[in-house]
Amino acid sequence: MPSTITTITNSIIRFTSSSQNYQQSPSEVIANLDDLLTEILIRLPIKSLLKFKSVSKHWLSLISNPVFCRRLSLIRKPITGLFVDRVALKVNNPEYDFINLDSKPSSPPFRTLTFVNDSYGIQILQSCNGLLLCSGGHGNYYICNPSTNQYRLLPQPPVGGGVSRSILGVNLAFDPSKSSYYKVVYVGACDSFLDGQLHMEIYSSETGDWRLYGGTLPAPSGINFNTGVFWNGAINWESSSETSLYFDVDKEKVKEMPMPPIPDGWDRGIYQYFGESGGHLHLIDFYGASPFIVYELRTDYSGWFVKYHVDLGGVTAAFPEMIRTYRDPQDLDYYEYSILGVVREENDDDSYMLLHLPNKVVHYDLKDNTLKEVLDVASNGSQAVDASSLQYRWFGAFQYHKSLASV
Repeated sequence: MPSTITTITNSIIRFTSSSQNYQQSPSEVIANLDDLLTEILIRLPIKSLLKFKSVSKHWLSLISNPVFCRRLSLIRKPITGLFVDRVALKVNNPEYDFINLDSKPSSPPFRTLTFVNDSYGIQILQSCNGLLLCSGGHGNYYICNPSTNQYRLLPQPPVGGGVSRSILGVNLAFDPSKSSYYKVVYVGACDSFLDGQLHMEIYSSETGDWRLYGGTLPAPSGINFNTGVFWNGAINWESSSETSLYFDVDKEKVKEMPMPPIPDGWDRGIYQYFGESGGHLHLIDFYGASPFIVYELRTDYSGWFVKYHVDLGGVTAAFPEMIRTYRDPQDLDYYEYSILGVVREENDDDSYMLLHLPNKVVHYDLKDNTLKEVLDVASNGSQAVDASSLQYRWFGAFQYHKSLASV
């Protein structure tokens, strides 16, 4: 990256030096050539851009411009890390461990969210392209950008028309490559919930208010509205039945989404991971301890296909402490582990999984099945905690992308 910036800068200097503008130095000319300056700035890390906002009002205006932010989002950047909720450790004031995945590790952005004083503490519900959807006490919801330390308190969703306050899920949709605005979709129960009818409220950051989705929402059984994943321009929900739903955010239409077939002898689906990475939606079944299948959904929603087969034999050989020897090898919980993420890199040969094993998190290469430890959980906490009691789960692991997005 530095060599690229140097090359561009030198080219601009040569160009401006040979121009007829002798009233300004080359550096002054460069500063006024927004297009050329943008080509330099857009190649810098987010951390540098945040610092460069203070260089001048001109640079602040340029870097804060939604067009600049949109162009920046089109340059694919790897996940910086994962915020991981210490499930079952604390109910109020939750703490988050940070799994650093950056090639140049830095200190964790936070351990607890403290942008407001909330006696219940701030809990992360979802992450989406650099923004966090969070909840606090008294039914408050927030959008936070941990890179810029900005946050917004959302207005309370309206209640009326026979709608109860039974919340089934709140989901965030944000695609910075298309728009600087985001939407939050709230799914709640109607008075007629026993008839399978739900309702949705949609918040838009563009208008700053909520509005009711036109009509009720038919809900097949077994859908988990709390773990919606934004992918392919839609919020996608996994289900334990053979049919689920997704919500096309732009068209504001609810459509059916197939789920992988349920094996003979099972009355419902059981999944141990559902998430997005690099423009791919993945789902991992839980029909046996090992090997297991990583599915990927086709972008036209025509069905799932097998992307990876994962055999934990090599993992158990390297980390025998993950075997519960007191269990039957056929039991689903014979191996003590959880999947925190499937990370798809631009070069698919570099894609990997993150596994939480007793006392550690490991990087599992999906091509050659090699392993490396990325976090020693026992030495990571700020408090004296029995690391073996920590329960990291995929629904409590949130991707961290550095972003300039406004809230």
